[in-house]
Amino acid sequence: MVVGEDGSVFAYGYNSDGQLGTGNQYIRLTPTRVAGLPPLSGPARQVAAGGYHTGIVTEAGDLLMFGDGSHGQLGLNDENDQATPTLVERASFDGEAVLMVACGELHTVVATEIGGVFTFGNGNDGRLGHRDEENQLAPRRVPAASFNGERIVMVAAGSLHTVALSEAGHVFTWGWGWNGQLGHGDGWKKIAPRQVEPGRFGGERVVFVAAGAKHTVAVTAGGRLYTWGCGDDGQLGHGDTDNRLVPTLGGTGAFGGSAVVMAACGAAHTLVVTQDGALWACGDGNHGELGLNDLADRLVFERVVTGAVGGARVVAAAAGKEHSAAVTDDGALWTWGDGTRGKLGHDDVKKRLVPTRVAAASLEGTRIGRCRPLPTEHAVGLAMGTHGRLGAASPVRALAGEPALLIMIASAASHWVSGVAGESEGLIRLLGGVSVDRQRQYAQTTQA
Repeated sequence: MVVGEDGSVFAYGYNSDGQLGTGNQYIRLTPTRVAGLPPLSGPARQVAAGGYHTGIVTEAGDLLMFGDGSHGQLGLNDENDQATPTLVERASFDGEAVLMVACGELHTVVATEIGGVFTFGNGNDGRLGHRDEENQLAPRRVPAASFNGERIVMVAAGSLHTVALSEAGHVFTWGWGWNGQLGHGDGWKKIAPRQVEPGRFGGERVVFVAAGAKHTVAVTAGGRLYTWGCGDDGQLGHGDTDNRLVPTLGGTGAFGGSAVVMAACGAAHTLVVTQDGALWACGDGNHGELGLNDLADRLVFERVVTGAVGGARVVAAAAGKEHSAAVTDDGALWTWGDGTRGKLGHDDVKKRLVPTRVAAASLEGTRIGRCRPLPTEHAVGLAMGTHGRLGAASPVRALAGEPALLIMIASAASHWVSGVAGESEGLIRLLGGVSVDRQRQYAQTTQA
C-alpha cells in the first residue's frame, strides 16, 4: 500500500481476502488506484498493512478498514471480510478523530488525536491490552491509566505484540514476549500495557517506534537506535543472533555517524533511514529484502548503496515479510526482495536483489509520500525568481523581512498533513517528513 502526496492510495500484490481494497480478490502486479474513499473524509493521510488486512486514515480523521475480518480485526463488529474500504464509525472511538493506525498479523491498534488508544481483533497473548485474551470485534479503549495518563502519539503492531509511544517519550508494550520483544527483561507475555524503563534509552526521549514479527525498535530524539527482541537472523544489528530482553543501543559509530530518523521492521529484517538520506539494512536476506545484491543475512547494519536508489535521498522505508520499500525525496517509490504475487509492483513476480524503481507511469505520475517540504535551495530560487533583489532595499522587507518570506514560500510550496497529525513527530517521520524539532531548527537557522 502506498500513498501519493495528493492523498491518493495505490495497492498491489496478494489479494486473497480483499486486502488491496479493489473490490475483488485478484492479484495486482502493478499499482492500482484504490477507489471508494468517502469524499467527506478527504485524502488519505496514512496506510497500514497487516497480515491480510489494511487500514487507511484520512485527513478528516476517519478510519477505513478492509481485508480479512475473521478475528474482528476490521473493527466492524463482525467477522466478515471486506473487499473495499469500509468506514469504522467515529462513534466507535467515542467520537474522537483517528490519528494513526497500525495493523498486526490478526489485530489492529489505533491512536486518536487526543491521545487515546483503541484495539480490536485477535486477543490471544494479551496483544489487545485489555487484561484478558478475548477477541474484540469492535474498537475498545485501552484505559488511559494503563499509560500513566500520558497522551499516546504513536502506535506499532507486531505479529503478537503491540507498542505505544507517549508524548513524553515513554514506550509502553504488551502482548507476547517470549523473545524479549516487550523489552522488560523477561520472556513473559503481558496482557496490559507496561512501561519500558526510561533509563533503558540513556535518559533520552523516544520519538519513534516500530515493531516486527518478533522484535521492536525505537529512535531517540538524539538520533540513536535501540533494538530488542528476537535476533535469530541478525535483525537487531548487534553482530550476533542473540535475543535481547531489553532495549540495546546500536554500536558506536554505526550509520556513518549520522543520526537515525526512522526505522522499519519486517518479519526478520530491519531498515533504517538516517538524517543524511542514507538507507541501512540488517537481518534476514534470504529473499534479497536487504537490497544488498545477494541473499545473505547481515548481523550488523550495512549501507544500501546510494546508486541503488538513483543517488536520491531516502526519506522513508517500509518492510514486509520478505520484501522492502523506500521512498526518495523526489517522490519515487523503490521496492526489492521477494516478488511473488506481484508484491514489488514491477508487473512480474521476479525477485529483486537491489532497490528497483516502480515505474512512475504505473503510479499515474503521482509522487509518493505525504510530507514533502520544499528544499531550502528551491525556496531561495523561488524567492529570487519572484523578487529581483533581496537586499537592503528590497520592498519585501517592509512586509516581514527576507527570512520570513523564505519560510513562508517554503511552507506554501510544500505538501504536508494538516492538524494534529502535522505536529506529531513520530507520524511525520513515518510519512517521510522532517521532524517537528528539525523544522524549528531550520526556521531558527534561517532567521539567524
